[in-house]
Amino acid sequence: MEEKAFVDKIVSDLQFAASVSEGLLHKPTALRQLLAYPELTRKLVEDPVFFTVLMCGDKWLVNAQDHQKLLRDMSPRQVAVCGRGWGKSLVFSRKNLWLLFTKPKMESLIISSTQRQSMIMFDYCYFTILQNPLMREMLQHPGTTRTVIRLKPSLGGKLVALPCSPDKLRGYHPDWVFCDEASVIPSEMITSEIMMMLTKPKAGLVMAGTPMAFDHVFRKAFLDRKRYSVHYYPSYTSPLVSQQQLAEWHEMMTREEWMREVEAVWVEVAHTFFPMDLIISCVEPELGNPNSPNAYIEDVERANPAHLKGRYFAGLDLGKQVDHSVLVVVQLTENGHVRLIHKRQFPRGTPYPDVVAYVARAHQVFSFEGLFVDKTGIGDAVVDELSAIELPNVKGVFFTDVEKENMLNYLKLLMEKRLLKILGDDAQLIAQINEQQYEYLRPKTAQERIHLKFWHPQGRHDDQLYALALACYAAKEAKPRREPVFMFD
Repeated sequence: MEEKAFVDKIVSDLQFAASVSEGLLHKPTALRQLLAYPELTRKLVEDPVFFTVLMCGDKWLVNAQDHQKLLRDMSPRQVAVCGRGWGKSLVFSRKNLWLLFTKPKMESLIISSTQRQSMIMFDYCYFTILQNPLMREMLQHPGTTRTVIRLKPSLGGKLVALPCSPDKLRGYHPDWVFCDEASVIPSEMITSEIMMMLTKPKAGLVMAGTPMAFDHVFRKAFLDRKRYSVHYYPSYTSPLVSQQQLAEWHEMMTREEWMREVEAVWVEVAHTFFPMDLIISCVEPELGNPNSPNAYIEDVERANPAHLKGRYFAGLDLGKQVDHSVLVVVQLTENGHVRLIHKRQFPRGTPYPDVVAYVARAHQVFSFEGLFVDKTGIGDAVVDELSAIELPNVKGVFFTDVEKENMLNYLKLLMEKRLLKILGDDAQLIAQINEQQYEYLRPKTAQERIHLKFWHPQGRHDDQLYALALACYAAKEAKPRREPVFMFD
């Protein structure tokens, strides 16, 4: 086939473009020759789907009509509610690349509850550029980092991945903002910070994620078909999700989790003690900002002593045969906030001496003022061992129904007062909190008060929840610090 006919075939036949894209990406000279044809470059500029297939090598997109529809949508206000694994982050990474490489001076932001979450979409962009030699040539150095992509003149565009921390967002006036997992970005951050950045006449806002909180701007936008271009895609509508994967999820998920994560609908766990709206209200953006002195500490060995301020307390839930042992460390601030600053879930079967050793190391870093431990079962021996190595204020707690009620009631009180602060992308913890169910126990006598009984769905866990509840309970019993008294003659 002669070259002109070859170009015409690529431009007119998306399936053919997909079939030759991989070979062209390995032959930059041939790809550069094709880009000299104005009809081909015009097609790249006009159609983000064609751009994605040819320049990113995404053959799967040819038969993915819903993904094509989302990719081509250029409405200034968009909402995409998608099931797990559907491919929303991948699609929006392609939209970002198309904007960067076809619109001069384009500035786009990817914002999520944490830097780690925003990096998912960013990394799709970054590594795709590296695989395309012509796109890679356009990277500006210095200027491109692991959180920023800058292009050389004349394009001169910029893509930045950010956590939704106020001090990281200020100063930007982008052309596009992509809020990934928007449902766990605090509503007030979207309305008072992110939307205020959209000062350019045609600035675009995209909110994407799975359903969580009901009283959230993400859900309100999803219901507002007049102002927003709304997309809704369950997981099983995507060619990226296999039948085997769906069957596996169906086997392991609760009904409510399946509805939320796969069907992509807003649903509340039946008889939940902690509604999802209450949980999401406890998300603190600063915990997800790795450059903040108040950031969540993933690795105790990398904790910066200069940033360790306030008072620290810990809760240790000891795993039995089917559960994990979990250590949670909370920081009690001067204004009474209880911030989950570190969490360690141990692999099942971890020997208790190894758990004790880690707790001792964590104490060296945080200087616990109190440690509450699940004393049920073998917990007595662990409490004795922790006390023997002189950890201060170690207290064992028997997990009776009454004690569980006291702990979870106090945890809920902290949440209702907006005093508990957690990380936005801690999906396991959020799921365990939301799945904790309850029922009222009928009093046996007229003098006995009504009690609550708690449980979690079969096959699920609540060890992280109770480790958090223990840590908060330890902070509750903290003695107030005395201010120094100065005597003057």
